[in-house]
Amino acid sequence: MFNRLLPLLFLLLIYFTTTAQTKKIDSLKSIADKTTEPEAKLAAILAYCEDYSNLNQDSLDKYAYVALELAGRSKNDSYKSLAQLTLAQDYIQWGWTDSALYVIGKELPKNPVTDDNRRSIYFRLKRLNAVAFGADGKIQDCLAVLYPLFTEVEKYKDTMHIIGVANSIGNVLMGLNQLDESKKWNEQSLRFCAGNFEKYKGSPLISRAQLLHKENKHDSVLYYLNTGINCCKKIEVYDRLAGAYRFMSVVYTGAGELEKAEDALKQMQECRRKAHNTPDAIIDDNIQIADFYANTGQLKKAIAFCWSKLERGDYKEKPKDSAKTFNTEPSSRLPFYLALARYLKEDKNFTEYQAVLEEIIDLKDSVYERNKAAAIAEIQTKYDVEQKENIIAAQQFKIAQRNYLLYGSLVFIVMASVITFLMWRNQRNKQLLKMRLAIEEEKRQASQSILDAEEKERKRIAADLHDNIGAYASAISADVESIAHKGFNGNEEQLHNLQQHSREIIHSLRDTIWVLNKDNITITGISDRVKNYVNKLRPSYESINIVVEEAIQEDIRIGSQKALNIFRIVQEAVHNTLKHSNAKNVMIKIESDRVMNISVADDGKGLPAEYTSDGNGLRNMQARAADAGIRLNVTSAAGNGTRISISDTTN
Repeated sequence: MFNRLLPLLFLLLIYFTTTAQTKKIDSLKSIADKTTEPEAKLAAILAYCEDYSNLNQDSLDKYAYVALELAGRSKNDSYKSLAQLTLAQDYIQWGWTDSALYVIGKELPKNPVTDDNRRSIYFRLKRLNAVAFGADGKIQDCLAVLYPLFTEVEKYKDTMHIIGVANSIGNVLMGLNQLDESKKWNEQSLRFCAGNFEKYKGSPLISRAQLLHKENKHDSVLYYLNTGINCCKKIEVYDRLAGAYRFMSVVYTGAGELEKAEDALKQMQECRRKAHNTPDAIIDDNIQIADFYANTGQLKKAIAFCWSKLERGDYKEKPKDSAKTFNTEPSSRLPFYLALARYLKEDKNFTEYQAVLEEIIDLKDSVYERNKAAAIAEIQTKYDVEQKENIIAAQQFKIAQRNYLLYGSLVFIVMASVITFLMWRNQRNKQLLKMRLAIEEEKRQASQSILDAEEKERKRIAADLHDNIGAYASAISADVESIAHKGFNGNEEQLHNLQQHSREIIHSLRDTIWVLNKDNITITGISDRVKNYVNKLRPSYESINIVVEEAIQEDIRIGSQKALNIFRIVQEAVHNTLKHSNAKNVMIKIESDRVMNISVADDGKGLPAEYTSDGNGLRNMQARAADAGIRLNVTSAAGNGTRISISDTTN
C-alpha cells in the first residue's frame, strides 16, 4: 500500500528526530517481541516507537495499540502518557491530525513543564503538537507552538531539544521563503551542536544546504549536504538520509550531472529499506524518480515508471515479489496520474492523455468522498476514546474505594491532603483576585489613554483648522466689511481677495478631510497631492518652470497626521520659493526606498542669513517637522538658490 504520509511541512518538522539508530530500534523490537513481563514489554515498545518517523507505518499502528492495552493495566502514570503519545504519533502517520491534536491536548496538562520527571514528555508532546499543525498546513499555529517551546527548552537547558526546535523553526521559515530569519535559526541550531552533541549536527547541516540552494549559492550546497549526510550516517538517521539524497538528486540534476543524480536516487531507496520502509511505498520518492526521468530526456521511461506504480491488488496478501507494492487507494493513485498527465501531454500521446484526465476526475471525486468518510470516522474515534477513558476512570474509582475501606489509616493522610488543597485554593483565589484587579486597572488606564489620545487629536484638528482657515476667514471678514462701506464699485481687488480666500478655505478643508478619511497614506498619495497643488499654481507662475520628479521604489505607508505635516511643509516651501526666490526653475523630487526623502530646490537668489535662522516660514516648517518626527534641512547660499529637504527614517 502506498504511503503518502504528510505534506512538505511535515517532512521539514520531522527533522526534530536526531537520535534515531536503526541497530537500537532493531534491538528494542526484539525485546518487545520476546519479553512477556508486561511492564518491561511496555517500556520496550514505548522506546521502540519513540522514533516513529523511522518505523514502518503498519508496525507503528500495531505496537501503538499494544502499548495502550498494557498502559491501561500499568500503575506508572508516565507510561500511560507515553502510550497516548505513541497513539498520537500513529494518528499523524495516518494523516489523522485532528485526532492527534485531541490526544495531545488531553495529555499536556498531565505533564507540566515544571515537573522534572514529566518535562521530557511535555517537550515531546509539544513537538508533536507542532508537527500536527504543520501537517495540517496551519503554519501560524505551528510557529505559535514552536517559538514558546524554544523559550522553554532554553530555560531548562535541554540541548537536544534546543537543536531540534531551532532547526525546525528554521525549516518552517525556509518553507515560507523568509530566508534571513531561517538562517538565524539554523545558525542557532548549529551553535549548540558542540561537544557531546557534535554528532547530531547532520540535520542542521542538510537544512543549511537547502537554504544555500534557495539562495542560488550552489558552490557551497554540496559541501554542507555531504557533511550533513556523513553525520547522519554515523548515527543511522535513515529517514533523514533518504530526504537528503532526494535533495541531492535535485542538485545534481540542476547541475547536469545526471549519473550522480541517478545514483543519489538509488541511495535514497536504500535508506528507505534500512529505515524499515518499503522504498516502493513512498510516493514522494517515486514522483522524484519519475521527474528525474522526464527532466533528463527519458520521457518514455518516466511514463512506464508511473504506470508500473499503478498496479492494483490486495496489499494484505504477500506478493511473490517482496519488493512489489500494490496501489489501490485513490489518494495514492492520484499523484501518479497527475504526473502521467504532464508526461503524456509532453509526449503528444493525446489518446492516453484524455483517458488519464478522465481517471483524474474520478479519483478526485473518490478522494473527496473518502475524506468525508474519514472525517466521520475521526469523530467516532474521539467518542470511542472518551468512552474507554470513562470506563477506565470508573474502574480506578472502584479500586480506590476498596483501598480506602481496607486501609482506614489513610484517612488522616486524605484529610491532611484536603486541608492542604483548601489552603492552596484559598491562596490561588487571592492571586486570581489580585490578577483580576490588576487587569481591571490596566483596562482603566488603557481607556484613559484612548480618551487622552482622542482629546489630543481633537485639539490638534481644531488648531489645524484655526491656523489654516482662521486667517482666511478673518481676511474674508475684512474684505466684506470694506465692500459694505465702499460698495462694489472700485473694489475689484477686495472681490478678488474674497474669492481667493474662499478657495484657500476650501483647499484647506479638503486637505484636512483627506487626512481624516485615512488611517495611513502612501508616499504615492502624498506625491499625487503635491502634483495636484503644483498644477493649480502653474497658471499663476508661467515664467517659472516647476518640475515634479518621482523615484518611488517602495510605496511606504505613513500615518495620516505625519502625511499632512509633510504636505504642509512642501506646500510652504513651494509657496515661499515662488513668491520670494526670483527663480526660473523649481525642482520637487519625491523619493522612497525604505526611507522617504522629499526636496524642493530652486535656482533663485537664495535666502538671506537672518531668514534662514529666524524666518516665520522656516519656523512653521520646523514646528511641523518636529511635530511629525521628521528631519528638516535647509541649504542656501546667496545667488546659488535654496534647497529644502525632509526625510523620514522611522518607517
